[in-house]
Amino acid sequence: MEMTTYPLAVPPAPPPARSAGATAGTLWILRLLSGVQAVLLLAQPILAGRFLDGDFPSLSQHGAVGLLLMGLAWLVVIAAVLAWRPGRLPAWPIAVAAACAFLLPIQLGMGHARMLAVHLILGVGLVAAGVAVAIWAWRPGRARHSYRAPSNRAVPDGGVQYR
Repeated sequence: MEMTTYPLAVPPAPPPARSAGATAGTLWILRLLSGVQAVLLLAQPILAGRFLDGDFPSLSQHGAVGLLLMGLAWLVVIAAVLAWRPGRLPAWPIAVAAACAFLLPIQLGMGHARMLAVHLILGVGLVAAGVAVAIWAWRPGRARHSYRAPSNRAVPDGGVQYR
């Protein structure tokens, strides 16, 4: 009877560690885009208020900023995905940014349809969500506090190859 021998189990080599620079780089992209989005979102009620105060060109500026926000929202979603996957930051900003990106066209439609009850309430929610992501991203030390070492993947056979 022939005896089968197995090689000694050698633990698999850990994946190459990424530096905190990967986290910081993707975080800066998210910081810049979410910061611009937050400023534009905060400008919207100001422009609407100026229109209500009698400055009629502010309404067209309000609409133009709304269109700009629709495109910028998708860039924030992409930045949040990059901060999550390569940057190893939490995933919740993706959900908030995606909700904003999907709700902004509805917000624009409600404004054009003059359905102000929905337009105002949805606008308050969008401003709050956009500012929350920007505040989270701009919190000092975010890259240092959110950095996680890459996780080791489980290998069913322990990484050992048999003949």
